Amino acid sequence: MKVLRYSAVRTLTLEETPDPTPQSHEVRVRILATGICGSDIHGYLGLQARRQPGLILGHETVGIVESVGDSANEHLVGTRVSVNPLVSCGHCPMCLAGRQSVCADWFLIGLDLVNGAMADFVCVPARNVIPIPDSVSDKAAVMIEPLANGVHLLGMVPTYAGTFPDVLILGGGTLGAATLAVAVARGWNVIGVVEPNPMRAAVMLKIGAPRVFDSRSETIDAEILEATNGLGPSVIADCVGRSAARQLACRVAAKGATILLLGMDEGVTEIDFIHIVRREIRLQCSYTYTAADYNTAIDLIVTGKANFEPWTDSAPLSDGMAQFERLITNPQDRLKIALIP
Repeated sequence: MKVLRYSAVRTLTLEETPDPTPQSHEVRVRILATGICGSDIHGYLGLQARRQPGLILGHETVGIVESVGDSANEHLVGTRVSVNPLVSCGHCPMCLAGRQSVCADWFLIGLDLVNGAMADFVCVPARNVIPIPDSVSDKAAVMIEPLANGVHLLGMVPTYAGTFPDVLILGGGTLGAATLAVAVARGWNVIGVVEPNPMRAAVMLKIGAPRVFDSRSETIDAEILEATNGLGPSVIADCVGRSAARQLACRVAAKGATILLLGMDEGVTEIDFIHIVRREIRLQCSYTYTAADYNTAIDLIVTGKANFEPWTDSAPLSDGMAQFERLITNPQDRLKIALIP
């Protein structure tokens, strides 16, 4: 089969390797499309220790079940599916509680030593494939996984934030757009999105943000406070993960607010904890999603409540390296590029 291998920093190589054979509990999926994630780009740039040269990247994928292992359901063969790339153990206390995102022994395809889906085929446990209707295009389906992150993130908001909390989203990239779409679908009061790129800002307005704040503005704190009658947002979702974004969130959050931390662009941030402790600010980290979140994301795509196709492009797998470079140097208003084997 063809694979797009991360062979060196800022280098992807199209290679031929033997087709994978599914284990007894697995299915082999013939890939139709795989999205390029920001985490794939971080690995490609040599900025992520858990994605090292030699790995096949890619975890946002859709395909058709081609074959199954001995103990997998043979009726899955021929089924078009979304692949949940987070493989949990299924039997630890967290998994039994439905919290697969904090499983004691999870792994993700396209991470560490587990090859991903930028290839002709990938093998995953049968329980990690979910049938999707033909009405959902391949381009739409590659956004299910990022959308599941947004579902999980906003699911972290405590009930005391109110039924329809005020939410500010930091970042107008893929995760910011996904989180915005979930907030809009839930009927939350979206204050706006913080995003300096004017083309991405325009996309956020089309998805449902009432306004976009430019993070480069010297008066951004005052602008956000003015938009919330001086109180600050009750929920802030950081989909960037840089020090500047985290510090902004801590400065403008309302008393008793929840700051949701999803972005991981930088690892270390200096925060004035005296300032946030006195205001009872809740810092809530979020990583990946549960199986229930993933199914919710599929429902949002199927029903059209979340639609990212206007800002999704497709390209052949053989052109993968050029598409990585495009997203790094000049993404314009593109939220996702799907690579087609």
